[in-house]
Amino acid sequence: MKKQARVFCFLLATLLCASLFVACNGGEGGESSQTSQSVSAPANDGFTYGPADYGEFPYKDQSISQDEPIRILCVETDRHKYGVQQFSYIEELEGNTINSAVQERNNFLSENYGIEFEVTPVKYPTDEVMLLITGGNDEYDIISDSVDRLVKGISENYYWALDDIVNLSHPWWDKQAIESLSLGNDHYIITGDAILTDDDNTYLTLYNKDMYKTNAALSENGDIYQIVRDGDFTIDLYYEMCRQVSKPDENGAWGINATYGNLSHAYGATVMMNGCDVSTVKKDENGELYLNVMTESSVKAFDKVYELMSDTQNTTRAELLIGKSPTVSSQYGFAELEEMFVNGKGLFYNTTSTSVSILKSANLEFEFGVLPIPKYNKEQENYCCTVNRYQSTGLVIPTTVPESRLDEVAFALQALGFYNADVIRAYYQTTLQLQAVQSDDDAEMLDIVYNNRFYDIGAIYEWDKLVNLYGNVISNSAANTLVSTWESMEDAVETAMKQAVDAYNNA
Repeated sequence: MKKQARVFCFLLATLLCASLFVACNGGEGGESSQTSQSVSAPANDGFTYGPADYGEFPYKDQSISQDEPIRILCVETDRHKYGVQQFSYIEELEGNTINSAVQERNNFLSENYGIEFEVTPVKYPTDEVMLLITGGNDEYDIISDSVDRLVKGISENYYWALDDIVNLSHPWWDKQAIESLSLGNDHYIITGDAILTDDDNTYLTLYNKDMYKTNAALSENGDIYQIVRDGDFTIDLYYEMCRQVSKPDENGAWGINATYGNLSHAYGATVMMNGCDVSTVKKDENGELYLNVMTESSVKAFDKVYELMSDTQNTTRAELLIGKSPTVSSQYGFAELEEMFVNGKGLFYNTTSTSVSILKSANLEFEFGVLPIPKYNKEQENYCCTVNRYQSTGLVIPTTVPESRLDEVAFALQALGFYNADVIRAYYQTTLQLQAVQSDDDAEMLDIVYNNRFYDIGAIYEWDKLVNLYGNVISNSAANTLVSTWESMEDAVETAMKQAVDAYNNA
C-alpha cells in the first residue's frame, strides 16, 4: 500500500534532485541495511512527499535477460492521463516532472536488473486480452486496466492467481485492495506503489479555503486540518458546515448560481457510504461474501448520507445541473459541477485526485485544499476514501504467460513497486502545487487519502446494478426508500453474486 511519508527538504532551483532509494528496514525477513542504488527524485519547492522507505530490495541479486522485455498492455493516454506515462517515457513530454522520474526509474531498472518495458496502449486492454487468450496468443506479460473491467476476467480464467507467483506481503502492495478485489482466498489483481492510476482516481474532498476562513460560523470550528488529524471530520460536522454556507442566488433561487455546501453527484452517495466504512458487500471471518446493505450499521449510515445528499438546499449534484450552465455543457453534468466550484459556489467538492491537477490551471480567485471523505463518527478508526471503479486501475498477469516466464514477470513487478518512489513523489509535486501555493497540510491530507483507499466489492462487481443503489435512492428527495428499493432488487443481486462466486471457485 502507498504508505506515504513526508520528507522535508530545502528549496531547490532545479526540478530534479539526487535521492536515494534508501533502506531502514530489510524486506522479506532481511536485516536492516542501506542500499547504495540511487536515482534522481523531483524537488517539490519546500517539501517532497512519497512512500516510506521500504528497506533493501529483497531481490537485489536477481536480474532478467534484456533480450526479452516485459510487455505491458495498458490504457491509452486519451482514457487516462497517466495510463502510459506511468510505465514509459514519452518524448513529447520532455521536461515533464513525472516523465523525467519515469525515465530515471526505467534507466535504473535496465542498468541494474536488465528490466526493459515494452508498452502497448489500447482503449480497453481487457477486451484485447479476451481475444488473445481465446486464441492462445502470448503477447503480453502484464495487463493494466480499470478494476471494474479486470474483475470480469477472473471467473473466465484469464489471469494467473498471484499468491504463489508474487509475494503480496510486501508493503508496496495495497493489501486492502488485493483482498477486496478477490471473491475468495485466491488473489488475481494487485495495486500499489507500482502505478499512479489508482491514486489519481481516488475520491477525496476539495474545499474552498477562502470561504472557510471568511465565514465566521465556519471559523469557529477551528483549523479544519487539525479537525481531520483529530479524527473529528465526520459526516455530521460536514453537513453542519454545509448548512452554514448554503444560500440561494440573488433571485432567491436554488440552481447553478446558488451557493452550496456540498457539490457532488449520484455516485457521491456511495462515496459517502464508503467513507462511513460501509461496503455493500463484505466478507465474514471465513472469507465468505455476504450482502451488507440492510445491516444495522449500514442503515444508520445511509440515514445520514440520505439526509445530506437529498437536501437540495445544501447539496447540488451533477445530474441536476445538466444543461443549466450558459457557458459549459456535459452529458452527465460534471463540467457544470466543476464550473460551480471554480466560480466559488461550493464549500466542499466531492471528486477524485484527477481534479486537483485540472483545477490548478483554472485561474481560480481563491485557494482550495485537500481533505479526505468524512467519517461516520469520531469512533470510526480510519478515514475511508473509495476509488473510482471505472478509472482506478490494477495489474494482472494473463494466463497466456508460460509458467517458465512467471518468475521474471514477478521480479519485474516487485522491482516496479519498490523502485517507484520518485515517480510517486513527482506525481505529488504535480498534484499538490495548488496554483502558486504549496501546503504541507494538503500533502498530509493526501497521505491520509492514499493510505486509506477503499474498495467496495459489491459496487466494483456491479451485481445487478448494485453500484447504483444509493444514487437511485437519494434522487427521491421526498422519502428515504432504501428498504423498498432494496427489497425489489435483493434476490437478483444475491443470485448474481452467487453466480460470480461459483464461477470464481470453478475457475
